[in-house]
Amino acid sequence: MGTSDGTVQGLTKILDNGPNDQRHNVVLVAEGFQDSEQSDFNDLCEQFRTTLEAEAWFAELGQAINLFRLNVASDESGADDPATCDDGSSGSGATPDTYFDATYCNSGIRRCLSGSETIVRDTLDAQLPEWHTAAVLVNSSQRGGCASGDVFWTAISSDWKLVVLHELGHSSFGLADEYNYWAGCSSGETDRDHAPSWEPSEVNVTTEAERNQVKWRFFIHPTTPVPTMVNPDCSECDDRDNILPDDTTVGLYEGAKYYHCGRFRPAYSCKMRNSSQDFCRVCIDGIADALREFLDTDPTVEVIPTLLEFGDVAHGLTMYRSFEIRNVKVGAPVSVEIDLGAIAGDAGFSYPPDTETTFRIPAPVFESHLSWTVYVAFTSIDDGTPDAFGSLVVDTPGTAIDLPRTVNLSAMAVEPPPVDSVLVMDRSDSMDGATGVPGQMKIDLAIDAAQLYVSLLKDNDRIGVVRYNDLARDPQDILLGMREANATGKSLANSALTLTNLTPDGMTSIGGGIILGSSVLEDGTADSRALVVLTDGIQNTDPDIPEATTEVQTKSPEQRVFAVGLGLNQLEDRLDQIASVTNGTAQITGDLVDQKEFLLQKLYVQILSDVSDEAFVKDPKQMALPGEKQSTSVYIGEVDVSADFIVVVRQSRLFPKYMTVWLEAPDGTVIQPSDVGSLPNVTLEQGQSHLYYRWQFPAFPGRPEAHIGRWQVWVRNNSGRPNSTIAHRDDVYHRGEPLYYTVMSKARSDFRLDGRVEQPSHGPGSPMNIVLRPTLYGLPVALNEPVTVEVTRPDSVQRTLTLTRTSDGLYQAPFGETALVGIYRVLADVTATTPKGHHITRTRTMTGTIFVPVVTGGGGGRGDGDDRLVEVLKACCEEVGQRLDEILRQKRDC
Repeated sequence: MGTSDGTVQGLTKILDNGPNDQRHNVVLVAEGFQDSEQSDFNDLCEQFRTTLEAEAWFAELGQAINLFRLNVASDESGADDPATCDDGSSGSGATPDTYFDATYCNSGIRRCLSGSETIVRDTLDAQLPEWHTAAVLVNSSQRGGCASGDVFWTAISSDWKLVVLHELGHSSFGLADEYNYWAGCSSGETDRDHAPSWEPSEVNVTTEAERNQVKWRFFIHPTTPVPTMVNPDCSECDDRDNILPDDTTVGLYEGAKYYHCGRFRPAYSCKMRNSSQDFCRVCIDGIADALREFLDTDPTVEVIPTLLEFGDVAHGLTMYRSFEIRNVKVGAPVSVEIDLGAIAGDAGFSYPPDTETTFRIPAPVFESHLSWTVYVAFTSIDDGTPDAFGSLVVDTPGTAIDLPRTVNLSAMAVEPPPVDSVLVMDRSDSMDGATGVPGQMKIDLAIDAAQLYVSLLKDNDRIGVVRYNDLARDPQDILLGMREANATGKSLANSALTLTNLTPDGMTSIGGGIILGSSVLEDGTADSRALVVLTDGIQNTDPDIPEATTEVQTKSPEQRVFAVGLGLNQLEDRLDQIASVTNGTAQITGDLVDQKEFLLQKLYVQILSDVSDEAFVKDPKQMALPGEKQSTSVYIGEVDVSADFIVVVRQSRLFPKYMTVWLEAPDGTVIQPSDVGSLPNVTLEQGQSHLYYRWQFPAFPGRPEAHIGRWQVWVRNNSGRPNSTIAHRDDVYHRGEPLYYTVMSKARSDFRLDGRVEQPSHGPGSPMNIVLRPTLYGLPVALNEPVTVEVTRPDSVQRTLTLTRTSDGLYQAPFGETALVGIYRVLADVTATTPKGHHITRTRTMTGTIFVPVVTGGGGGRGDGDDRLVEVLKACCEEVGQRLDEILRQKRDC
């Protein structure tokens, strides 16, 4: 049996993509086809050519392949089929005379169909010296096949064409089998439970379970878990459904290359696991790399940008910037090897630890380009020379493309940008009114919010405090002139913000308070300056707000006015106007009940975020029962350079004393208050009704990205817990009480969310336009869809609006349900994906107002004095109404 049992009839090229010495040559070889059956073999070859050309990757990579058929006539049809086999199966016992001696039951396994690879190779060497892969088609319908290097065998069963593609994955492209068994999952095999520890050479299987070590990490999205699926029982095959919705998503799935555990495959489903499926993206990358030498193209590489400007980086901070290296598809897709040179230039610039300086960017088979992001760090130090410059070189060794390219680096090491603020505090008579928060008058909450604002200032910020009622006089009502917000300055500010200094009395001259605050702010030194104006009433005593507007607008540097209406049902339109014309904001709290209990503090933190060009994230009011602990998630991305994790608490005789707050980093590291002293980049500050951790990133030395991901702010209510050391405490402690608190986060970030409510007029029925402006590195950036805001009307009815993105990068939506007089609260709580694929959140509270304007001038024979009288009477009525509301509320409380 063998070459004496047939004849070689000749070689035919059925797919011609170029000279044989410049292409990957695949040959379909006839085995067990008699001379009269050669036309059947020819038809099969045409069927396979059609199947091959229909593969998704073939349109991009197929030009590297030539396809041939080798007609060989055997004396008899079929293949040997032994009557018995070591695997216990039975066959027909047939032994036909065929040219390559094909037989089932090789290696004791019935399905292993092969013959003499030596005869196949010798025959092809004579017919086509440039051949690369031989697919021997055996004229049998009994499923089977086997492979030996560059030669593989397959029977002509119902799915033979898919089997040939699978086998080409081995013989032509160097891919491994991804199925998780050898003899079969039901065979009872025990020698396949655990794979050996060495790393397989094939591109589509690995023993590595760490994301940064996986050979196909380029294709794993940052949000995909790694490992993606782990076999819970290594004594069995893991045939559970995929935990991800898409079976083609690249991750890390345990069970591959004949082992239940210890080897991983890239996707849940792939042709190398099941021949009826498509090749996964990692296998297609392997195909592209295997065919690269046969593709008539060089890679096209772009470096974007070639200048990284870090801007002003505050001393002690490490800032990250990134550039992309793109492998652009021009012609046939090929991969490219990249080398990054060492960073030259001034101290401070560096690659983050674990940065790969030699890597491969895969071929963009289906994509216009594939890119690799490289991060560069700049650590700001005070060495007396603020300017810093550096450079690095991107090269592609061994290619004839237009590289190397130089990426230039520049930065300024500066003091943290200071902010000068003056708190303008209303102490008119109505500030002793109830708020809806048990035991808290308006002035109490105003003091708490102002002290929180002071506490969050940086040491190089400056702070001043003034008060007003119907009078705002210099120096009597200047509680604190401009002082640095270091420990001494903050202490002085808190001493000024006391009930003794802010005892409610008199009427309301908002304009007078603004003018006094503006005069104090003139003594500031920062370019960024803010007046934070608190009021709970309507202007009813000169000087008026328009006079203050004229005064403030003349100041240089610009003084921005941020106005907060405490408990008001409407905000003075002129106060809204002064905030608008000075690039500030105007907000109204309404009644501070239920979920709005901590709204005033949140508005003050948001104002400080706006003043400091920082980002703001907030969380609703929460309650922890005695002995209970709870966590709040805060998402941090690589675009965030520092963050304040803030907890504000409703004061009582137990809290905040019997409250513990700690942090849990994304990698599980727990940071207790006692750990703060041993960590270089974190401080802990505590006030009467708040505390916060201030963290400059990177969070941990040597781990520059350990802060990226989901932080958890843990809060525990320590009341009501038995403790022998406090046995003499009163019963209140032992019984405990609920802890009411909220969690906020304020971040210095390259990702910002600004927003506003645009109103051409404020009369009933006037339309509002809600606008959000997200930016990354100062440029417009997309948010995760859908982008929605929640609008609460004056009657507490809520509406959800979906915003659309404009051509200039804004998100906006109109709101027309404005027939009711009062405040319209707008809450934007959005998410975004950072350049490295991390999830972050941003929150913004905005206010729209609808009111009936006072008619002034001309009509009804009134003069200016009459107009002013109408306004004063209107304001008085408002205050009387508020006082009546407070009396009724107090009566209900009693």
